[in-house]
Amino acid sequence: MAEVRLTLEEYEALRRMISSERESEGATLAARDTPKPKRRKRNPKLKKALQEANRKLRLKNGKLRKGKTQGDIMKMAHRLMKKMK
Repeated sequence: MAEVRLTLEEYEALRRMISSERESEGATLAARDTPKPKRRKRNPKLKKALQEANRKLRLKNGKLRKGKTQGDIMKMAHRLMKKMK
């Protein structure tokens, strides 16, 4: 196979040509089409409740207790948060 060498200017010109072809084809990144999600106001009481629920339903090494799920943690956190109000 033949070896092809380009100067820096030739390489940059080739990159510009390729990128302009992509733009003319209408190819855009999907992230640009969708707006950024809006930030929501954080709830400090829910944060405290989640910390407490995690402390109660997890083992010392961080694993969930047997038979418990992340849903159980959220349920308990919401119950605890309700009590805080």
